[in-house]
Amino acid sequence: MFLNQYVNEVYYEMILDEYDSGYLSTLDEEQFKLIYDLFRQYGFTYIEDIILRYLEIFEMDYSEVKEKIEELKEELGDNFIYIISNHLSLLDRILD
Repeated sequence: MFLNQYVNEVYYEMILDEYDSGYLSTLDEEQFKLIYDLFRQYGFTYIEDIILRYLEIFEMDYSEVKEKIEELKEELGDNFIYIISNHLSLLDRILD
């Protein structure tokens, strides 16, 4: 499973406990990396937490995720990354 390359051992074990192995085996590494890199480009420093709680985002279309992040940035302002770090549930809007 490629996810161990993107999260530390503790998070990896938590992901294995949280998600069904069948689901995890369907994840596309190239798609995952695109979204992972998108979060990095925006400056998110808590990507491991996002992976653990919102793994489904990494299956979404790149342009859709980018558009939703831009909407959050516009709504929350320049410190949107900090605001989201304190309220990860705001990422539910990406899934909507």
